[in-house]
Amino acid sequence: MHRFHRLVLSLLFLAAAPASMAGQNNAIILFGYGGRDLPLSNLNEIGDHFRSDWLVGGGVGLQLNANFALRATFSTVENTWEGTTIELSDSTFRRSFVAFDLQAGIPSASGFVPYFAVGAGWFDIDPKDSSLEGDRSFAGRFGAGINYVFDNTFLAFFLEGDTWVYYMDGLSYSRIQYDIMIVGGIAIAVPF
Repeated sequence: MHRFHRLVLSLLFLAAAPASMAGQNNAIILFGYGGRDLPLSNLNEIGDHFRSDWLVGGGVGLQLNANFALRATFSTVENTWEGTTIELSDSTFRRSFVAFDLQAGIPSASGFVPYFAVGAGWFDIDPKDSSLEGDRSFAGRFGAGINYVFDNTFLAFFLEGDTWVYYMDGLSYSRIQYDIMIVGGIAIAVPF
């Protein structure tokens, strides 16, 4: 499973779109980011949960016109599990999120581009404890952000907040989960 994650991450870093590059048409957008993963819901009624932790990610996008882009993103985070339901020799879990989004933004003359994105993908969980098996689930994603495009360049900085919704059906848990990710990063447009 780790080879698959490396392959997806490598492909995603080849191009991406966190937000429209102020009026940029027909471009491949490459982006990378870092931020915080905030799991909102407990895994069960007792209160088992993943702790908040730092994440990294990136992606590639296709700028369709000044307002719309298609993008693919990959994020990974290592969370510590806290709870009493399962016995673990190592309570660290690597969680990966992959999504394919439609992004809509409104470029402004000042260089700021507010945008929103909606999409779907999947969520992987890989426990470091070898007695447990990983899990993959369908995931929905929606979010909003703002970027700033530097004048006469193909460079932008962005801030984005996303909500992930997925059904975790593994590791002795069966429940809808919600994660919020707050990220900031840099994007580069490659026109074609």
